[in-house]
Amino acid sequence: MSSPATAETTRQDWKWKARALLVAFAFVAYWSALGGDYVLDGAIVVRDNPLLEPFEPLRIAGLDWWEGTGRPGGLYRPVPLVLLGALKALGPGAIAFVNVTLLGLLAVLRFELLKRLLAGDSKADTIAWLAAMFALVHPLHAELAGGQVGLADNLANVLTTAAALVLAGRQTMGKLGAAAAFAALAVLSKESGVLVVPLALLFELLRETQEERGKRVLRVGLATAGGVALALAVRLAAIGTLASADDPVHAGFPLLARLASAFAAFSSWSLTILVAPWKQLAVVGFQDVPPAESFSDLRALAGLAAFLAFGAGALFAWRRGARGVAFGLAWFLIAWLPTSNLLVPTGAIAASRFLAPGLIGLSLPLAFVLQRGWEPGALARAGAVVLALGCGPALAFVAWNETAAWKNSRALLESQAARAPQSAYELLDLARALESEAPARALELYERALATTEAHVPGTNVPPEDLLESYVQAALGAGQLAERANDVAKARTRYRTAIEITKRAETAASVLPFREDWSRQRLVVLEKVIALDLREMREATGAERSAALERIAVDLDAAEALRVRSSELVRLRAVWFDRQGDTAGRRRVIEAAWATDPGDALVRILWASELRQLGRASEALGLELEVLEQQFDTYDRSRALAIAREAATGSDPAHSARGRALLQRLAAPGRADDISAEAARLLRSLSSR
Repeated sequence: MSSPATAETTRQDWKWKARALLVAFAFVAYWSALGGDYVLDGAIVVRDNPLLEPFEPLRIAGLDWWEGTGRPGGLYRPVPLVLLGALKALGPGAIAFVNVTLLGLLAVLRFELLKRLLAGDSKADTIAWLAAMFALVHPLHAELAGGQVGLADNLANVLTTAAALVLAGRQTMGKLGAAAAFAALAVLSKESGVLVVPLALLFELLRETQEERGKRVLRVGLATAGGVALALAVRLAAIGTLASADDPVHAGFPLLARLASAFAAFSSWSLTILVAPWKQLAVVGFQDVPPAESFSDLRALAGLAAFLAFGAGALFAWRRGARGVAFGLAWFLIAWLPTSNLLVPTGAIAASRFLAPGLIGLSLPLAFVLQRGWEPGALARAGAVVLALGCGPALAFVAWNETAAWKNSRALLESQAARAPQSAYELLDLARALESEAPARALELYERALATTEAHVPGTNVPPEDLLESYVQAALGAGQLAERANDVAKARTRYRTAIEITKRAETAASVLPFREDWSRQRLVVLEKVIALDLREMREATGAERSAALERIAVDLDAAEALRVRSSELVRLRAVWFDRQGDTAGRRRVIEAAWATDPGDALVRILWASELRQLGRASEALGLELEVLEQQFDTYDRSRALAIAREAATGSDPAHSARGRALLQRLAAPGRADDISAEAARLLRSLSSR
């Protein structure tokens, strides 16, 4: 018979092994993430974000999450952004390692939290460990392991759990302060960090405790809410807003339709991927989860029924004294609500990561079932073993397989397009990735995207704005690929398709709260058509040439009627005048643009060309040098060499010095090509004079 001391030592050893095993499960399930590349928003926010270099933590901490990416702002997540900035130099593998480690740490923290929640149960450790393990290896976490920006979710989930856990024992001032700090950092990691308040409150309300519950709950609420308030104050100081209300996804949805659509998404997508995670998508569009007009939609009714069932189950479990089950069901619903579009529009239909915070809630009742099933007899034990094997190793294998799809953008996009063959959004993304290496397949994908079934804003015959945007981009992409393949007729047809879609969107925007500048989008496509026709008419003569000029004039007039400033449109109008031999008309258009927008780079180039025609070559060269210096990294290198050569070999000392400096940049050893070699030769020639 073992002594109490020996039993306690064995118990402590088991606890450490249990924790270590959870971390090991994390690396087994998500090992395939460690060799991955940047994907989706990771490429935009991290790899291609110039504001993350040099690494200056205080400066980066003041940035909007999307700052430097060219996307709309309104998100403030300084904790993960600073950490991503620090890890950027080490590459995506280092970010994946941190993400997987955080998932393991989260499982350990949840294990500790649930042990305290179930402290009155003789099998608390076993139940808590099973629940933490099931939640950890569920394949919904593949995105949070393989996607670099999943770091924000992982940090928020870890910090919210830590805040609730630190208050589980004696609530000293130090622990209350630590909980407030964790809560603030959670919200500064991701907006879902506000869940720290209901999590901590629910934990305190439902766990067994000998102390006065009311005072504990009050202290917990004040500490976590104080941390959230602090985070919001920091956010306000940094980006000037407490919240972002932009919701392009549900723009124009009546309230009832938005609520019905939220429940429809809950039943037909969220609950589905909980049991069939191999169907999850990185981005969910309305062609994947069509909007519901009202609660006459069976999906909406099913979602509402499921929601009420979870709530009723939590209440029933609480009344029966099953506090652990009550906590699990209630926490799942509470964690889902902020992302559900029921309380506030979130700007997204649904996402796997939205279910991650509450997944531990559903895992807890499952762990109870397994533990209770082990006790009665041999048959029940056999069933519990089978269920455990199905929910543990099997889920870990699926998680490993799902994470492998996140190894690189191509693999991810291929898997998403295969899972959602009728989603324009998925097909569009894959087509863009294939344009260079497989243009024929990319063109086919663009055509498939255009042929997908339309979803509509409830109560209208207009597709949601993001779907209209996908159609425009698909038509534009198809036109550009056809043009590249010299299929002029098809290119023109697809550009015209894009123009018609933008017209439809403009009409809809007059009555729906769309946010895109559809006039500008139509202008972009009109410019493509005009440029194509101007290029094709170069060899035309006689009546054919006159007809082409007249057709182009109609498109130019339509583009100018949009009253959207565009230097490209100025260039096209100038070329149109040139095709007619109207030098005065060309110069008049360019001079007018120079007078109204002298800072535009293309206008400067056009005016420089006119100056050369007027014999004012030195002025022209000065303008060209300014544009080249400002846009060196994106400027055509052959043209850059010609400008630098003219300046460096000319008689103007100022131009000459600038030309030599540009030649040195062109000759830089990092770019070994013919341009670099010629620039180096010119520099040697000039230095020998």
